[in-house]
Amino acid sequence: MSRSFRPALWLAIGLGIVACSADHHATKGRAALESHQLGEAERLFRKALDRDPSHLDALAGLGWTYHLAGQRNAARSAFARCVDLSMEQAECLRGLGSLALAEGQLAVARDMLARARAVAPDDPKVLSSLALMALTTGDAKKAESAYEELVARFPLDAAYRLGLAEAVLRAGRPQDALTVVEEALAVADSPKRYQAMLWQLQARALIAASGGREDPNDCPGTAPAVREWLDAADAAATQAGLLGVNLPDLPAVRRQILRRRAVLDSACPMAAPTAAEVLAPPESEP
Repeated sequence: MSRSFRPALWLAIGLGIVACSADHHATKGRAALESHQLGEAERLFRKALDRDPSHLDALAGLGWTYHLAGQRNAARSAFARCVDLSMEQAECLRGLGSLALAEGQLAVARDMLARARAVAPDDPKVLSSLALMALTTGDAKKAESAYEELVARFPLDAAYRLGLAEAVLRAGRPQDALTVVEEALAVADSPKRYQAMLWQLQARALIAASGGREDPNDCPGTAPAVREWLDAADAAATQAGLLGVNLPDLPAVRRQILRRRAVLDSACPMAAPTAAEVLAPPESEP
């Protein structure tokens, strides 16, 4: 074997080792998770764990993959295994806290998120989870303040703008929430799941903002604008659905739009066309 060939051989071997490493598959799994390709993310994280069963990032990623897929027991198993291996893995402690919060186990959620913050006091994801817990327990003002700080620190991360918009909406300011959502949707290269959640939140904010704006004593002056808002809400819900992300609340949002239209039509019925208007031939173009 010539000496000039040996470096190329070792380089090829080195690249092959990197391509097959647990880190390599975990990194690709994280990219798939960000794109909401949950099946691909699971496959890649499992390949990483095949190579290194104690790979913490792969366990954390697998946990969040299952969590987003609604497979809570599988998610809990992955997060718990991760914490068993390292009690200072903030991402897995945060994952257990998120699962507990989703299941209404507030004491467990507080404990897990407190442990996560103790080991990673400035981790933005941990701070975001704490803000979400404040929002879930009814403290919209505290959540809004926390998300505002995160948006100021990470203006290009749509996740924190999503949290801020949710807090503002729950504080009863739907028009301000719409402004935050529009700014968030303008952020380039946001993960698909955040885009879908933002469109859904926009629909909810439009429904809320339209509430009570029709005046039965002035239907011609008020109802058309409300119908435009509800049309926009319908379009936002449709856009959320087109992104292919599982949004369990989206059917409920669509029902809210239908109920809001029914209330509007009851207060301000749309004028039926006259027989002459129905039978009139279309106007010819000049």
